[in-house]
Amino acid sequence: MSHRIGILVIHGMGSQRPGYADRLTASISSSLGRRSSRIVWQEIHWADALLDREAQLGRDMDAAVTPLGAPVLLRWRRTRAFVVHNFGDAIAYHRDASSGSAYRLIHRVVSASIAALKHNLDDQAAPVVVLAHSLGGHIMSNYIWDRQHVSARQDADEFEALPTLTSIITFGCSIPLFSLSFDVAEPILLPSPELPDGAVRRMARWINVLDPDDVLAWPLRPLYARHADRLSGAQRETLARIEDRLVDVGGLLTAWNPASHTRYDSDDDLARTIADHLDDVLDALDAAPITGPA
Repeated sequence: MSHRIGILVIHGMGSQRPGYADRLTASISSSLGRRSSRIVWQEIHWADALLDREAQLGRDMDAAVTPLGAPVLLRWRRTRAFVVHNFGDAIAYHRDASSGSAYRLIHRVVSASIAALKHNLDDQAAPVVVLAHSLGGHIMSNYIWDRQHVSARQDADEFEALPTLTSIITFGCSIPLFSLSFDVAEPILLPSPELPDGAVRRMARWINVLDPDDVLAWPLRPLYARHADRLSGAQRETLARIEDRLVDVGGLLTAWNPASHTRYDSDDDLARTIADHLDDVLDALDAAPITGPA
């Protein structure tokens, strides 16, 4: 019988250090008060999966010469590094079944983080909630999709499943941009099909938080609602649980422009939104504890 919730926190584009989520998790914990002791946190730190390749790319470019042997001295080096570490991540991350692909490398990091959360929870019945910023939302959507469509991936057993996935909270989410690859955008199944019926399952939500000034953040509900008649019954259940919510993040220099994309982690309204939902899940868990995946 579970009394705790596991939280996976995944970052978006760019280099991040361990502890990148500390400010957000501390604010959420403060809002939860004594109940914060029932939360088990786990960061997903996937940026390092591509660091060696990004460093090698830099060395290769530094070695470039013209046909006459003169060095190609690239300018705007800091800007180029920013482009590589940020937009390079998004360009490199695409569906690719080969073992050395960025897609697989990043998913291995996600899987290892899920395994670590399960170990720390030591409770197979504990609900799991995902907090995902920016590209992290796209990564988790793909990871969960692959696990829910095992037949589509011969090696799916290599990756950890999320049978008690209850809710996802995305912020600064760019999933709609990646949907341009598909004729019909199909959502993952939320909550997990293995999550037992009851109060916790009824509380499941996909809360998508965005600042209207953040050009990388987009609503989700219209994306999947457009072809609702072509979705499965389970996918329509996901659609019914999606909520697009607005916030105003950032300070004097960032709140009114696209730089707001980098300020969600310091926003009190976002932290309260997350804490309020976790409170609801804890209430549901107290009312009707779950004993394990169905």
